[in-house]
Amino acid sequence: MLRSKRFMFFPLTLLLCTVVSVCFADVRNSETDVSLINDHLDWSAEEHSDTKYAGSAVDLHLLQDDNAVLTRTERRLFADSLRKVEGQKCRDELNSTLWAILGGQRWAIAMYDAMAKSSAGINSGVLHQLGHFDECLQQQQFHSSAIETEEAEPVVRSKYCLLDVQMNGFTMETVASRRKEALNRNGDAVVVALWGACVPASCEAVDIATFMENYLQRPVLSANETACQLSSVGAANGGQLYVDGGMFAYAVVLFVFILLATLSTAYHVYLIYASRNADDVSKRALQQQTLTIALLSFSVIENTKKLFQASKDQMGLNSINGIKAIAMLLILAGHALSFIYSSPTYNEAFIAEKTKYPTFAFLYNSLLFVDTFLLLSGFLFCRILLIELDRRRGRINPLILYVGRYIRLTPAYMAIIGFYMTWLPSIGSGPLWRERISREQERCQASWWLNILYVNNYFNTDKFCMFQSWYLSVDTQLFFIAPIFIYLLYKARKCGQRLLIAAVVCTSLIPFVVTFLRHLDPTLLVYADELIDLASNNYYIGYYIKTHMRASAYFIGLLTGFMVHLMQEKGLKLSVTLVRIAWLLSTLAGVGAMFSICRFYISPFTNVESFLYAGFHKLAWNLSVAWLVMAATTGHAGWLRGFLSSRVFVPISRLTYCAYLSNGIVELYHSSTLRYASYWNYVNLENELISHIVDTFVLAIVLCLLFESPIHALERILLRNAGRTEKRSQSEENQSPSTSEEQVA
Repeated sequence: MLRSKRFMFFPLTLLLCTVVSVCFADVRNSETDVSLINDHLDWSAEEHSDTKYAGSAVDLHLLQDDNAVLTRTERRLFADSLRKVEGQKCRDELNSTLWAILGGQRWAIAMYDAMAKSSAGINSGVLHQLGHFDECLQQQQFHSSAIETEEAEPVVRSKYCLLDVQMNGFTMETVASRRKEALNRNGDAVVVALWGACVPASCEAVDIATFMENYLQRPVLSANETACQLSSVGAANGGQLYVDGGMFAYAVVLFVFILLATLSTAYHVYLIYASRNADDVSKRALQQQTLTIALLSFSVIENTKKLFQASKDQMGLNSINGIKAIAMLLILAGHALSFIYSSPTYNEAFIAEKTKYPTFAFLYNSLLFVDTFLLLSGFLFCRILLIELDRRRGRINPLILYVGRYIRLTPAYMAIIGFYMTWLPSIGSGPLWRERISREQERCQASWWLNILYVNNYFNTDKFCMFQSWYLSVDTQLFFIAPIFIYLLYKARKCGQRLLIAAVVCTSLIPFVVTFLRHLDPTLLVYADELIDLASNNYYIGYYIKTHMRASAYFIGLLTGFMVHLMQEKGLKLSVTLVRIAWLLSTLAGVGAMFSICRFYISPFTNVESFLYAGFHKLAWNLSVAWLVMAATTGHAGWLRGFLSSRVFVPISRLTYCAYLSNGIVELYHSSTLRYASYWNYVNLENELISHIVDTFVLAIVLCLLFESPIHALERILLRNAGRTEKRSQSEENQSPSTSEEQVA
């Protein structure tokens, strides 16, 4: 019996010993944690006996809480990383942050929670590990409430920074990129992720890099202050607005234009009320003195009416409205796709795979539609100037042409550049905002004067302002030399024809030769990592934006304008057979040029393939569009001419210039305000493309009503006073902006 009782007590004794051992181990582990943190953070109980955490018992309770925000491993990792930070103030504030996290302080927990702590989706191309930007910066002030001493603690601010973190071992298997190919070829190459960190504002770049490198246990390749954004005491979302002299000056100029539009509109309303007929007001204004016309030039009513007013179909030029409108819509869609692709993307493979399908070529090869505008610009200029030379018997002052064009284009252009230089950084926020927007602002501040001289595609290209502005420079440079060819076509027709054909041949050969000799890509290929910053893309800056690489479209446009002039002058009509053959060949050429681009995304290509495509696809596309223009304006397009001449395209066509200028703001805003990687499917992508286009045209309407349309009206007054007759003024009024050579830019 006694032996049985002893046997029963033995398991109880063993269980009791086990419990005591476990408790002792927990206490010892917790004491180890306390010792580790105290050693690393210089936070001993003797030095801070008056603090909230002044007892070892309290510290022990915090550290042994398994429900705490930080796990034991994270506590040790945080402490070990903190110990290696050299900056004293940074180390102290990280010290305060750690203890505040352990103490359950909301500001510190939010700060830790906002930091990206582990990667997800690297293999799938998710290289933006951004954390939570707003949670980091909305902590307006960090009082070290973990330390309640008699003296008030200084304010501690958070800072959100982006770091380049080397992701060893990852290969980005699903991403279509030349960067991926490099990784596959070179085993030493690595994937680099953009990593979001929320740290105290006192920490300098070197301290942030040191801390994060040890905490993440991955190399941090770069950290700099330009990639950091501060919160501010008393202000949310990035701090208080600071208005400098440039911002104030821009606001004053904008206010003046708004005031002029308001007064002009009010005056127009008064005239309408007095006459009871808005059309009578516009007609009488043409017959009144210059001051009255100038006052009505800024009228929102008058300028809105012009946007929707279809002009008489002179020389079949109304069909150009449809070509311009459709081309601009596709250009904007292509811009949107490029920025979406180069922004944080959850499933980058979805878009990357579409580059292999011909059905999506009209989006990722939308660069060809820009050549369409160059061709239309040359066509309209040649066609209209030849008519004027006939009317004036060869007497045209080229200076008036140049001054008139500069006046038409530059004010709206300067309005956008001025916005880039001043207010653009203040209209939004996001993890990528400062890095992308400040870069754009600095470039425009450095090279704005090259933009308004229209030479920025050749000079100071490392500070390229406005990614789409190259087109204006190319078009303007070609516009300045075009009168030489057009005048020769009028004065010495055979000589002019030979010179123009020679120009077409030479400019068509240039892409062949340059691409072959320099071993270039066939065109600007759509790869996400190469589109993030176009100004640092060697192909874009070195070749894509150069006039000599784009001039063939313009000269083919001049030649098309001359041929249409001859046909309409002599009343020539082509045979049905010839028209059918021309439509067949032009369709094949256009389709081949547009959709064959997918070949260069499927597998590696040779230099021979590259230079052949570089030259032939531009030539084929330009000839295809040239036939479309010729057929539509000379009556060989059938129902297509009626479709392209539809009134639906009139407002879109007249807004193309302002839409082109405004689109950069829309794309930069959308891409720079993203907080996390976006997931894409067909429906999401369609909605996003449409929203970008709508936003662009909303801005375009404002730009047109405030700047472009009023300046056009004032320019007509200036040219009339410089020597134009009343009949010519009326003719220009009837010839809408949508068919003038200056509007195709």
